[in-house]
Amino acid sequence: MQFFDVVIIGAGPAGLKCAEKLGNSSLKVLLLEKNDEIGPKVCAGGLTGKGIEYLGLPPQLIEYSYNQVKLHVNNIASTLKSDTDFAFTIDRKKFGQWQLQKIKAFPNIEIRISSKATVVNKDFIVVGGEKIGFKYLVGADGSNSIVKTFLGLKSRRKIIGIQYIISTNKYQDFEIFFQPEYFSAWYAWIFPHRSYISVGCGADPKHVSPKKLKENFHQWLNDRQIDISKGKYEAFPMDADYNGIRFDNIFLTGDAAGLVSPFTGEGIYQALISGEETAKTILNPSYISDKMPAVIHKHKRHQQLINLMIKSGRLKSLFFATGQQLFKIPKYEKKAIELFG
Repeated sequence: MQFFDVVIIGAGPAGLKCAEKLGNSSLKVLLLEKNDEIGPKVCAGGLTGKGIEYLGLPPQLIEYSYNQVKLHVNNIASTLKSDTDFAFTIDRKKFGQWQLQKIKAFPNIEIRISSKATVVNKDFIVVGGEKIGFKYLVGADGSNSIVKTFLGLKSRRKIIGIQYIISTNKYQDFEIFFQPEYFSAWYAWIFPHRSYISVGCGADPKHVSPKKLKENFHQWLNDRQIDISKGKYEAFPMDADYNGIRFDNIFLTGDAAGLVSPFTGEGIYQALISGEETAKTILNPSYISDKMPAVIHKHKRHQQLINLMIKSGRLKSLFFATGQQLFKIPKYEKKAIELFG
């Protein structure tokens, strides 16, 4: 049985960041990716200001940046504006390949693509019939994590996202649409990219079934006369049920850890931070993270906000409309931008 000090399942933002931090260490690391290419992922491709600042992304990887967002509540539009850019769009494939290039030169890291883990145990995994032992295992394998399943953790809060990728330059604004009759406490979006837009929506299937969400989304698209005839339809789950990161010698990061925001659906920044902090803990077992508490605190705030909106029942529209009016006051406008970005 081949043995590694660290096995990372999943080469998304969390897995790649974890591997980067373990690079050039004395540890023998294996990074596994089930797909035949690292980078592409079904995702709206939005990134917040704190994520851009943390990454130090090269300008050429940023497609658009925004210091304002158009906020629609039941077809009434307003604008949230900041002095600095707080929302960005990126191409996930290029982003993943950029992360990958940063770890390719490390001699202690082995990268395997088209390698899906089918069995997970406390000290070994099975990949393509091969048994691989480890000292530490990092689950960076997304919302349907086999590692999380092995740990016996059930996801009580999964958000379903659906979107169309449409080749058009017609839309240039970053827009968010709250319409409770269609999306309950969640929203629809338009994220412009260089040669296409992501137009999508999300909701908790406990409150809006996937079938109903799709029907509502199509009605909303029709209401707004958005042509999807040549668009590519995509659907994806997002895990927002956080239960912790470390479980003895096994770690969960990013989406696998349930760190996706239950309100905004943002997950890239949380994935990066959890991947880095996991690596630091592996390198130094006495390490105490100074970044994860803030990530967890914001996750709890977003969950409290969602819970409040759900409990508001038929008053959701009033809730959103009141917020829209409050956001016209500079103090509350700043808080709203902090909430999103």
